[in-house]
Amino acid sequence: MADNNINEYLTDASCIGVVENVDTRKVVVGVENEAVLNTLKINDIVILSGSNSDEKLIGILTKVTKKKLDFDEAEQEEEGAFHSSNCCVINLVGSFYNKYGAGKENKFKRAINTYPEINSKVYQAHETAMQMIMNAVSSKAADSKSLEIGHFASNKDVAAILDGNRFFQRHACIVGSTGSGKSYTVAGILEKADQLSHANMIVFDLHGEYNELSYADQIKICDEPDGLHIPLWFFNYEEIHSLFVESSEGASTNQRAAIINYILHKKKNYIKDNMKSVSEEIVTADTPVPFSARKLIEYLEDQNILEIGTGEIYKSGDNKGQAKTKRGQYYDKLTNLITRLRTKMDDKKYGFVFNEDNTTKADYLNQFAARIMGNDNYRIKVIDLSEVPSDMLAIVIGIVTRLVYDIQFWMSPAKDEVRHPLVLVCDEAHIYMANDMSKMKAAEKKSLEIFGKIAKEGRKYGIGLLIISQRPAELNTTIMSQCNNIVSLKVTNDRDKSAVAAMLTDSLVGIVEMLPNLDVGECIVVGDAIMLPSKIILDKPKEKPKSATIDFWDRWCDGKQTVFDIDGATLNLIKQSRG
Repeated sequence: MADNNINEYLTDASCIGVVENVDTRKVVVGVENEAVLNTLKINDIVILSGSNSDEKLIGILTKVTKKKLDFDEAEQEEEGAFHSSNCCVINLVGSFYNKYGAGKENKFKRAINTYPEINSKVYQAHETAMQMIMNAVSSKAADSKSLEIGHFASNKDVAAILDGNRFFQRHACIVGSTGSGKSYTVAGILEKADQLSHANMIVFDLHGEYNELSYADQIKICDEPDGLHIPLWFFNYEEIHSLFVESSEGASTNQRAAIINYILHKKKNYIKDNMKSVSEEIVTADTPVPFSARKLIEYLEDQNILEIGTGEIYKSGDNKGQAKTKRGQYYDKLTNLITRLRTKMDDKKYGFVFNEDNTTKADYLNQFAARIMGNDNYRIKVIDLSEVPSDMLAIVIGIVTRLVYDIQFWMSPAKDEVRHPLVLVCDEAHIYMANDMSKMKAAEKKSLEIFGKIAKEGRKYGIGLLIISQRPAELNTTIMSQCNNIVSLKVTNDRDKSAVAAMLTDSLVGIVEMLPNLDVGECIVVGDAIMLPSKIILDKPKEKPKSATIDFWDRWCDGKQTVFDIDGATLNLIKQSRG
């Protein structure tokens, strides 16, 4: 017997039946032996004949059926008798190439080059054959930079390995219902990435789930001494307009004009005074150079009451001898704008925008980018957005993402060099990558646009997306269509299942029916990064995120490790800080 020859293990004892029906999505196999039918299990790996003896097709069993037929239907003679028509349905997932012999290795490829012939035999992959297939899968994945995330449920001795290049450069999505293990999955991937010397990942953490990971740089967007600020001059004009100017107001035209005149004037002056190598002629309202938000409101207040001299004087009356004036262009037309701007400026929640103690110089942009994009000290950066007001959450995430994209875009690699790649880990992505745009502000739509641009063009500039959501049905379909890798944990909602199915190729749609039956920490991985799309038992991270589900009933029974400090909470509410 030749070494590694899978044909030696495809015997009549392992034959489950013959092919009865073939299409591009599935293969139907007739199973005559009812004892064999009873041994078949969903997710079993099966082997079918390919175009020659050294090529086998690998499939996953997705359905087992026993159908009773009347004798009339089966054209039998004895009236009233019946027999069974047993079958199973198989989804083809790849091709196995037998390279048996000294110094040769078996190969597994995702491609399906041929389809099985009608009446050809189908075999169940028992332990030895399964080991050959899995070893070929593992060997193929290990040929490139690999990312081990767990073990195959069908053979727990074989590691489930992802191609790290394809997983990130072609974008990935992790979906699953609440409590299915998404945060553990993300934490596991972060841990594996942190072991690489030059890894670079930025995590948008909306609820502070990852703010205790010891290996990550914990960056908080807030007005605290160690917090990171996002000054108003980081905002483009569309974002400023969305926050402060209501388009429904009759005076909105004047408000927009007043803001853009001030910003453009101040930015040109800054360039002229501080950056001699840059022409002020190229400056626009969106150019990221400093202006003062506090002086902006002073300017608006002055313009709101400004009266301009006409060049004439009063010749009589109480004002005799005084200069005549007329109302300025913006007289009494900026009141609502000033009120909104002043309200936010006085609100501590927005201090990370309006506190200008350390953000008035252009090199703050360099400091900001170095903190979130650099990987000299930390390879993983967690941006804690838990204290960012909800009306600014999507805008802040959009600003950070836009700056990352712009900086990567304007990098100038020398010949034979590439931009250093980084990945944006987008937790709770359905909040700021929503499919329903009808209720979005203009700035939120702009934030969505930058993610769409990265989804389509990001890999050219070394930016990958890892999107995490518990509601895949609410995710933007344009962005999701660019995600070539899906890690799906337990999904029970029909709309969410349909959304996952829409991201799969036709031949793998049947896998969706497995999703409601997954246990916590189990997933299905489908995409360019995985050789064999199958159920995987995920490895648990060493450092767990703060996302464990609270056991209501148990904590009501014993009250252990719970906090109910109303005085402390109300004080934090007033301070707008948990510190």
